[in-house]
Amino acid sequence: IMQYLLVVAVILAVIVLAVAAAVRSLIVICPPNRVAVISGRNRAVSDGRDVGYRVLKGGRTIRIPILERVDFMDLNTIPIDVSVSNAYSKGAIPLDVQGVANIKVSSREGILENSVERFLGRDSDYIQQIAKENLEANLRGVLSTLTPEEVNEDRLKFAQTLIDEADDDIRKLGLELDVLKIQNVTDQVGYLEAVGRRRTAQVLTEAR
Repeated sequence: IMQYLLVVAVILAVIVLAVAAAVRSLIVICPPNRVAVISGRNRAVSDGRDVGYRVLKGGRTIRIPILERVDFMDLNTIPIDVSVSNAYSKGAIPLDVQGVANIKVSSREGILENSVERFLGRDSDYIQQIAKENLEANLRGVLSTLTPEEVNEDRLKFAQTLIDEADDDIRKLGLELDVLKIQNVTDQVGYLEAVGRRRTAQVLTEAR
């Protein structure tokens, strides 16, 4: 009888452990620096569309076995080197501009869905390349509206103008632009150097 009871106890323990493991496998836990995309069933999103997924931003949920699968997207910052060469400014002066930007997948409702539909299953290198191409295109567009002096002398204003210009395009991709800084502005025809010499001479003349 004792042996029989022992066998039953072992079988019950195995069953309990198997059930616990099965339940655990159905629990989706999402850390704060990621979003979980549970796909497989239709639901309505904020703009009224029906989509075949739901998004979990932190916390936990239960997925339906067989019907649903789980993928994760990182919300970590992605650094981007932004640069253009021979981009024409206002007045047809070609400039070389180097800057750095930080972008990330947006966790905001209404924007995150754009990122899910464009970048789910893609690595950060792909996201980085798409964002870089868009930022550099916007950079060329902003340069064409500013003089070389405006670009070179007030880089904070130049960077803010670029952020304002690029923001809509970046949001359509489902991304957020955290930081954008202009590091260097030069030209290959010596225009900025000549402007600098003229202003130095003017300051010396006024000082005298």
